[in-house]
Amino acid sequence: MKRLFLLGLALGVMALRAAVPAPSELFPQDTLALLTIPDYASAQTQFQSEAFGRLWADASMKPFRDKFQAGFKHEVLGDLEKQLGIKSEDYLALLQGQVSIAILENGWNAADSKTEPALVVVLDTKDKGSELKARLAEVRQKLADAKKPVKSEKIRDIDFSTVTVEHKAAKADAKSGDADKDKDDDDKKSDETKDSNHTDHWTFGQVDSVLLISDSPTALEKVVARLSGGAVPPLSEQPDFQASAQSTHFKESMGYAWFNASAFVKQLRKLASKAGAGAAPLGVEPSKMIAAAGLDGLKTLGISVWMTPDGEQSQLTLSLPEGQRVGLFKMLEYAAKDSTPPAFVPADAVAFRRWRLDGKRTWENLESMVQQISPQASGMLQLYLGTLGKDKDPNFDFQKSFVANLGDDLITYQKSPQDKTLEALQDAPSLTLIGSPDAAQLANGLRAAGSLLPSAGEGNKEREFNGHKIYGVKMPGKEGGDDGKLLEFAAGNGYLAISTSPAILEQFLRSGDGGGNSLKDNASMVAAAEKVGGMATGLFGYQDAKEGTRIWWEVLRQSGSLDKLMSSGGDSSGGKKIAEWVDLSLLPPFEGVSKYLGLSVFSGKWDGAGFNLLAYWPIPK
Repeated sequence: MKRLFLLGLALGVMALRAAVPAPSELFPQDTLALLTIPDYASAQTQFQSEAFGRLWADASMKPFRDKFQAGFKHEVLGDLEKQLGIKSEDYLALLQGQVSIAILENGWNAADSKTEPALVVVLDTKDKGSELKARLAEVRQKLADAKKPVKSEKIRDIDFSTVTVEHKAAKADAKSGDADKDKDDDDKKSDETKDSNHTDHWTFGQVDSVLLISDSPTALEKVVARLSGGAVPPLSEQPDFQASAQSTHFKESMGYAWFNASAFVKQLRKLASKAGAGAAPLGVEPSKMIAAAGLDGLKTLGISVWMTPDGEQSQLTLSLPEGQRVGLFKMLEYAAKDSTPPAFVPADAVAFRRWRLDGKRTWENLESMVQQISPQASGMLQLYLGTLGKDKDPNFDFQKSFVANLGDDLITYQKSPQDKTLEALQDAPSLTLIGSPDAAQLANGLRAAGSLLPSAGEGNKEREFNGHKIYGVKMPGKEGGDDGKLLEFAAGNGYLAISTSPAILEQFLRSGDGGGNSLKDNASMVAAAEKVGGMATGLFGYQDAKEGTRIWWEVLRQSGSLDKLMSSGGDSSGGKKIAEWVDLSLLPPFEGVSKYLGLSVFSGKWDGAGFNLLAYWPIPK
């Protein structure tokens, strides 16, 4: 019995030693950023059970899914697979445990172009270590056969290989009629192509069941040390990470990301010091911009996603102590107030946001930030605002009319477009509401600001509706053309209402008469809101994914080409290759997949430690 006990104890100790440490224990303290799935197999199972995972796996999605995956493999992974002589699916099948991508500071000094952060990739195969070993042997052999430059080295007595991967820019297609081009133009294009060529050096190897890949052997050595019991201090002992982990659901998440903003800002300051003052216009010094923007107070950013029996949740956390909030963060700070949809928000709204941001206080903080960055710029801004609107009324005061009448309530909501066209989709009816103690004066201030537009006075209109005066300002069109939309705004119900849709604006102005169903009575939304801390945090949002997606899904199917869709919004050159393998015409009819779509809610709140944004997607019923 004693021998059996000792044998069992020895096996248990060996098992513990063989276990891959959690991400926070695996990576060193100089980690700048971390993106991780602690247990890939478990996360994959969870993903397949949640709504989007089931939508993606639905049989009706197979034609679209197959073409997308084939295109992704060819366009994104093709070059790497060709140079290394591997097939990505052979390695994806090995993923069983932790999958992590980390950026390590690794001696980085932003003021010195010779040093850069390092990338480290960790892929745990768990019980497939022998298969991983065989795959890596094949890769090394193929590299040798192809006479690729490969360097062998040891990191903590473990064999690693470093391979050089060359990336060459694609040659531009020759155009007809170019025979008389100047030689200088040809030389310039040659230089541009040469500059876009680059070479990467990747070091890879295996430690037990783990595949390690990095562009820096020095950074890799720290992770190998953590895997083999070395005395490198782990990320879990880093104070900023500890604070972030305590407020974010890292432990129970199926995946999370973490960013050491404090360390990054220190590097920005080094760049600012190197840049110096004097060269910047209006006396703007880079170091002053960093301080005035409030970046010095930002510690970390954390994002996590986890599953519950009822649905999927996510959390975004900014670690930013209350006493260190200045600049941008002071501008965005708001009090915990009622953020419930008001009674006038219609029940058929597919999206709703309410933000209890104090507009007057935000404006004052903006002016203070500009003053700190550049007194000259601040003076020019004040001079400019002082003359605003005086061309029509010498007694007009923008500060008193507009700024002084900004309230602490910002609401937006949107309805589904009526037509199933791309144009209607891009111009879905939406309304923006700005709370005000005197909405009529706020409207006058906006009219004065509208006079600054290039198209001011061209097509501007005024009209009466239901006892309210509605003002219209012609917006600039595409590339400065005269095809711009008419932006209308009016005061009503304690808000300044703004929209390019006359129907939704008029519906709001009629809402004071009572009647009609309201979004606030949506029982599903109210129940979901409890999962994110309720609707009294000062920021709340709602999305009806089913109704909000219905029309654009069909529009995508009808358009067929992603390239066509992207070109409707401007230059689509960057999306032409993607458009070849994102074949929207292969999407199934919406009714066949609508069962996977439901609603989502989010809520944001400031506290003494920072900002927390919680989101929740209940399982559609």
